[in-house]
Amino acid sequence: MGEIIFMTTRNCFILLFWLGNFFTAQSQLFLMYDGLKPNDNYFDLPKYSLEYNQKIKEKLYEGLEEDFHIRMLVRPSFDAEYIFQVDRDIKNYEAESFVVRFQKAKSSLWYAEENYKKVNVKKYQAQINKEDAELLTKAFGKVAQTTRYERNDLLMFDGTNYLLSTFVSGIGEISGNVQSPDGGEIKELIDVVENLIKQTVSKKEIKLSEESKNILTHIIKQIEKNPTSADYELMSRIVKVIENNKEGYCSKLTESNKLHVEDALQVIQDPKQFAYYHFDKSTLKSFIEGIEEEFIEFNTFNEDEKAEMLKNGREIEKEENIENSIFKLILKEFD
Repeated sequence: MGEIIFMTTRNCFILLFWLGNFFTAQSQLFLMYDGLKPNDNYFDLPKYSLEYNQKIKEKLYEGLEEDFHIRMLVRPSFDAEYIFQVDRDIKNYEAESFVVRFQKAKSSLWYAEENYKKVNVKKYQAQINKEDAELLTKAFGKVAQTTRYERNDLLMFDGTNYLLSTFVSGIGEISGNVQSPDGGEIKELIDVVENLIKQTVSKKEIKLSEESKNILTHIIKQIEKNPTSADYELMSRIVKVIENNKEGYCSKLTESNKLHVEDALQVIQDPKQFAYYHFDKSTLKSFIEGIEEEFIEFNTFNEDEKAEMLKNGREIEKEENIENSIFKLILKEFD
């Protein structure tokens, strides 16, 4: 009986190991897009989302000016929601002064359910100078304009959701969501705002530090950066390598690897990566190297694990396909 239990446990371990590697490998495909996702359409939302959004609107938005320059709504999975906003000081409009407003629920509105009306909201307010407000607004505008629909097979149900909204001249109010960003310009922008929130809690006048100004300026320059002719030439060579080798290489792979590699190649050769989202040569190279590393890791097993997988009817990739992957051919174009 003990032996049967051992084998069953090991089978589960191998399956979990395989699945874990699969999802890790799949996740690499979406690291190259560092932009916001569009908001959900109001009419497509399920009832529970509509009710939750109404609670936030009723409690957190109370007293906020509707004519705002920037706004960041934060919805953590297990903590209290809060909102940060910068708008013009209506009382002192001619002086072009700006007001920062930070409002946070005392406890989570999501978990309050029917008792949400009893949840108190702490409100803070401070002044911010025109130069800082305009720099922050410009950075928000650049980031918000990266909003687009993007394929993502990995659904996240926890973490912290950030809704970034701003007004862009000639476009109007625009916004987009991001879930727990772990790097890039969006994470840097959020960190700058979080620093301003800390100031707002304790000060009547707040300002951007020199470091924060440099970060915002860098964000603006990065998003405004256009691809060069050399970038397009590199992409042309990469596309040719893929066109000449994709069909032959993928036909040799196991079915699961074939799907993964085809998805990866589709992302790599997407011209929008350069033409629309300012990714430079080093970023693209690191991205492809990451895919290759995870492809190798995904297909690397010791002898016991291989035996167990074969026993359970799973295919094992041939060593030659791992050693001579199409990703290695692509990376030669960077030499």
